[in-house]
Amino acid sequence: MHAFQLATLMLGLQLPIVCHALDVDPGDYTPMPDGTQLGLLYLQHAERHDYYVRGNQLGDKYNLYSDVSILRGVSYQAFAGVLTNIQLLLPFGHLSAGGDIKGMGSESGMGDPILANAVWIHQDPSTNRALAVTQYLFLPIGDYNKNKELNIGENRWKYVLQGGYMHGIGSRVILDFVADVTFFGDNDRYSSRDLTLKQDPQYQMQGFIRYMFSERAAMHVGYSRLWGGQRKVDGTELEDESRQAKIMLGGSYFVTPKAQLLATLGRDLSVENGFKEESRVNLRLLYVF
Repeated sequence: MHAFQLATLMLGLQLPIVCHALDVDPGDYTPMPDGTQLGLLYLQHAERHDYYVRGNQLGDKYNLYSDVSILRGVSYQAFAGVLTNIQLLLPFGHLSAGGDIKGMGSESGMGDPILANAVWIHQDPSTNRALAVTQYLFLPIGDYNKNKELNIGENRWKYVLQGGYMHGIGSRVILDFVADVTFFGDNDRYSSRDLTLKQDPQYQMQGFIRYMFSERAAMHVGYSRLWGGQRKVDGTELEDESRQAKIMLGGSYFVTPKAQLLATLGRDLSVENGFKEESRVNLRLLYVF
């Protein structure tokens, strides 16, 4: 491997995997009645074997496995007729390297907690249509060690502004459209040399088509596009803009009137820089209090 490619790989691995992109699930922007409380548990397993630099594959033995769990609480309140919610997300993760990067070992711990707030601009439950805006603030208090290549936390602030629109077509089909932009603070303890990491804003668009078999059961197909986010380390451009496309397929079912299980399978279609996900399994348990 060329020295530049190796250096790029090492710097890429310094980024955490837990919340690299702010993925959503279909139905996340469904308006809930005033006073509703939700508790959610997310479980995710992902496998990566290929690493890309500027669209070129470095090899197929750069194995990185991640297992992530997230506890999420959501509370809905209406103020002057406007529906809002407040959220707290607590991520935990385990990373394990293998193949040609096995020497990087593994890492477990807590990711950066997330505070969130959504405001519904429009909602019409009778037609399954809604429009809302959500903001997320990532707190840099997760587990981070500058001397390790693998980290669960990021040691930097992050702010995400996201808009979501839900559009019902008849009684069976619902479209979900979500777009967001992520702004990054600086990490001034990047790597063992205490370098400073800066990153340009990163953009993501996601879309789902849901088919409702009944009020309890549904299936969905989704597509996501991620771009931007080029990094700079101590003033040096890494030329590593994120350009990722992926697909998702899954379904959901209310096992009881208050408990829903959602499962999604996904994989990357293309990656310009970084690891390419060969497979991902997401499970989500939602409970309405």
